[in-house]
Amino acid sequence: MRRPALLLSFLLFFIISSYGQKNEVRFLIDTTISIMRENSVNASKVDWVKVKQEATEKANGIESPYQLGPVMRYLFQSVDDFHGSFFYNDSAFNWQKQVNIVSDSIMNEWKKGPAIRKKMLEENIAYLRIPSMPAGSIAEFSQKAQELNDSLCQLLNNSPKGLILDLRLNGGGAMHPMILGVQNLLPSGKVGEFQIKKKEDWLLNNNSFLIDTAVLATIVPKCIKQARQLPIVILTGAQTGSSGEFLIMTFKGRPNTILLGATTAGYVTVNNGFQISDSAAMNLSIGYGADRNGTVYTEALKPDIFIDGPDSFNDLANDVKVKAAIKWLKKQ
Repeated sequence: MRRPALLLSFLLFFIISSYGQKNEVRFLIDTTISIMRENSVNASKVDWVKVKQEATEKANGIESPYQLGPVMRYLFQSVDDFHGSFFYNDSAFNWQKQVNIVSDSIMNEWKKGPAIRKKMLEENIAYLRIPSMPAGSIAEFSQKAQELNDSLCQLLNNSPKGLILDLRLNGGGAMHPMILGVQNLLPSGKVGEFQIKKKEDWLLNNNSFLIDTAVLATIVPKCIKQARQLPIVILTGAQTGSSGEFLIMTFKGRPNTILLGATTAGYVTVNNGFQISDSAAMNLSIGYGADRNGTVYTEALKPDIFIDGPDSFNDLANDVKVKAAIKWLKKQ
């Protein structure tokens, strides 16, 4: 007699569990649409009635949140957001507008992990690689900014004729330590802004980086050299993205400064996180980055001198982009 009872209990558990998951699927879709409609930078361009209808149709047959990939990719595509992501426990879903091919040289260097590199090249020209810097705490931001500024100071102490900032391996992360780490090259005060519902200024003040009044990183400089007129070439590539692109924006309008290399990745939107449930969350593009003059950048950044050649990170003297940068700096 126990076996039928156990079987019935199992079937009831399965039915209740399945019904609960289907309810969760509907909740996650409806809540995601609601958050996008209220906060997406492109919300006003979307036919939300149509989007909800098509998302519902795509969800037919889905019984688990782990199967939501196609629906979430459709929703991000609907708001033209390839910078955002949907997370459910250990799964992540996003939409790729285009796939950038990663060269072997970039991939091999990425495998070594993010690292600052500095070197004095021919004609007393300085080279500084600024890698991706992961998000973290204010203490971690400050530590990363200090490491970068220490490296910059060591180069500036050589009184270089010019400087190459290499952002080809900079795919983003936290912009705060990147910008503060090169404060010697930038004017104090406003260096950029987030253009969202409420504009937020990026500020360099008293060896700190702030967004409006919030201090996000602080350093103790090892040098007092100001290099705001020093000629600079910023090397860019198809993998230069997100906070790497925001860093470039802080140099827009700076004299004696050019971009050289390939067009950047185009992740120029401001991302914000939203908690949907205990198991689900999302990052959503809610605005764009802008330079200190308020010029908004809604697309990938194009170089002043386009060079799409092989990268030679282990042989900078023969790297075609570095050689072109040195050639330009010699003329300044």
